[in-house]
Amino acid sequence: MFQKGIVRKRTRSFYYVDCEGETRLCRVKGNLFQESRYDEKIAVGDLVEIDLDASEDAGWIHKILPRKSRLSRHIPERQLEQVIVANADQILIVASLKKPDFRNGVVDRLLVAGLRGDLEPILILNKTDLGSEAEFLIIRDLYNDLGYRVLGISAKQGIGIEEVRDSLKNKISVLAGHSGVGKSSLVKALYPDWEIRIGAVNQKVGKGRHTTTLAEMFPLPEGGFLVDTPGVRELRPWDVEQAELDQYFVEFEVRENCHFSSCSHRHEPNCAVLASLEAGQIHPLRYNSYLALYNSLEN
Repeated sequence: MFQKGIVRKRTRSFYYVDCEGETRLCRVKGNLFQESRYDEKIAVGDLVEIDLDASEDAGWIHKILPRKSRLSRHIPERQLEQVIVANADQILIVASLKKPDFRNGVVDRLLVAGLRGDLEPILILNKTDLGSEAEFLIIRDLYNDLGYRVLGISAKQGIGIEEVRDSLKNKISVLAGHSGVGKSSLVKALYPDWEIRIGAVNQKVGKGRHTTTLAEMFPLPEGGFLVDTPGVRELRPWDVEQAELDQYFVEFEVRENCHFSSCSHRHEPNCAVLASLEAGQIHPLRYNSYLALYNSLEN
């Protein structure tokens, strides 16, 4: 007998599959993936078909159903796609205003990865209590002007938590961000009864300890799921080429006016993007993010 379920958690050997409110411990049929190891194929959030006849309290995954979205990263040493989360509705990119300082490069990489995977991005700027209002407004206005929603919060002080909770209702949401920005603290503020480890920030280098080692999906009391992911130190979006990177920077829409159709927007003459940068219509931080990501896609 086959049933459909959603993968909520995975270990090296097993997958925890939710079937009609009941969690089943499942393995993968050996012939499901013949071209590569199956542990690179199944992700948290995947909808799967499982056979419950094989065991009283476990099952076998026979099939992965088509995905509507994915958050993926490129594994360069193996030239493989690692799907971190499948079938999510939105990606909540958590960054901190201070301790550690705001890192727009990480935010912009996650924006590209989310947009490439068909997830709606929301920027959550944590630790606003540690900086000035002017510092927060600079970042908020930058991303608001690009069409992205920005929520300013302090997980420690409980500021802005209800607005985040409202954004989670009846959706599958992915929390992603660099280590130390307060993802686990945010989860603790949203749902105090959950057992989520909270890591301290190394005062010397301003980096936090990774307190989540694998993605895990949690059902929400108001409906929907929240997926907590490992802290991101480096992420290269999957299936994004240098020639198409500018499509994921919305302010680069003037690229259609570049003299060369293959313009990389770095040094070419009569580049409309460089002209917009010089005119102050493209923020230097965003342009620098584009250059860093462009160079990382070189190989």
